[in-house]
Amino acid sequence: MKDFGKFSNKVALGVFEIGKMPSLLSNAIHDDKSHFLHNDVRDDDVALMPFSSGTTGLPKGVELTHGNLTAQLSQIRHHAVIPLDSGDDRVITMLPMVHIAGLVIGLLNPLAQGATVVILPKFVPEQFLRAVQKYRGTFSLLAPPVVNFLANDPMVDKFDLSSLRDPYSGAATLGRELTEKMVQRLKLDGIRQGYGMSETSPVVMTDPPNNKQYGSIGHPIPATTVKLVDPTSGNDISTPGKEGEIWVKGPQVMKGYIGQPESTADVITKDGWFKTGDVGYYNTEGSYFVVDRIKDIIKYKGYQIAPAYLESILMSHPGVREAAVVGEPVGVNGEIPKAFVIPSSPMSEETLVNFVNEQVAPYRRLRGGVVFTDHIPKSPSGKILRRFIRSQQA
Repeated sequence: MKDFGKFSNKVALGVFEIGKMPSLLSNAIHDDKSHFLHNDVRDDDVALMPFSSGTTGLPKGVELTHGNLTAQLSQIRHHAVIPLDSGDDRVITMLPMVHIAGLVIGLLNPLAQGATVVILPKFVPEQFLRAVQKYRGTFSLLAPPVVNFLANDPMVDKFDLSSLRDPYSGAATLGRELTEKMVQRLKLDGIRQGYGMSETSPVVMTDPPNNKQYGSIGHPIPATTVKLVDPTSGNDISTPGKEGEIWVKGPQVMKGYIGQPESTADVITKDGWFKTGDVGYYNTEGSYFVVDRIKDIIKYKGYQIAPAYLESILMSHPGVREAAVVGEPVGVNGEIPKAFVIPSSPMSEETLVNFVNEQVAPYRRLRGGVVFTDHIPKSPSGKILRRFIRSQQA
């Protein structure tokens, strides 16, 4: 292809300023352009096939269609979701492009809106901070471990991050204390949280702009319907505060799992509802909250304990860098919570157990204790892979 050389420096740096870049289409196609431009592609043709994160089972190939992606890009450019300014916004993206959030939120959405994108190969603390400072990054999609880094690491104070005005977090819920610590340190108006998955292209819900309701995943985005269903009775839940499985319907819901019709039928009802497998609830204001994955809920003496709740408390301790909680089988009583912690400073197991137990109801106590480790398995988007932790303990 001719005349691509003049863009090679920007490509190598991973910086694409679409608003100023001339069209490359004429250089890329020499002969019959009409055949390329009028290719017979339908909305229900598969355009992309990411694999699910595999947090509770083996990853599955997710069939996302051209219709899914065009609908999603239209949904998230809405002024209440993730609008970007083509002349002003600069997105710092570091999630891998094989992950749906990295590709759609970190790349396709800003490019579709004409914003500048700075692509980092992966999250390396100093490289990320330098990129925000050098390119005056305004938006970035932050996994919870990155939020913890920005809230607590002394390195952060060495860089000018004042341009960062609209960070966004997903993959797991953020605890209030950790979120407020990062917001205060970086002098932000807030940090927004969203909810979604590979099967939904990915965004389903998001906080409204300038949200201060930390822990909430907000409201359904345009053209999306959400409801809660009792996983035992199958009845819809219409009471604020009552927990149920989150079901979703919208144009961004996948076509299915490739080669797995039975798995597809298990999660998509005949009338088009997608069963997310996540437990959640909504408050009197209509804001939704995620509790945890149904398969990850710890059941102890008839009580249900959400690992994410205990993890948020552990992460509020200044000596904890990362934390994961799983259930440890204890016979007729079911399971007890056991924590795996990467410390940032020396401490005893007793200190950390007492720190948690003093803040929770008796049935939620860390009866399984704490194991200090130097690694917690995660997906590329930062989700804790509890099944690997459980298998290592078996």
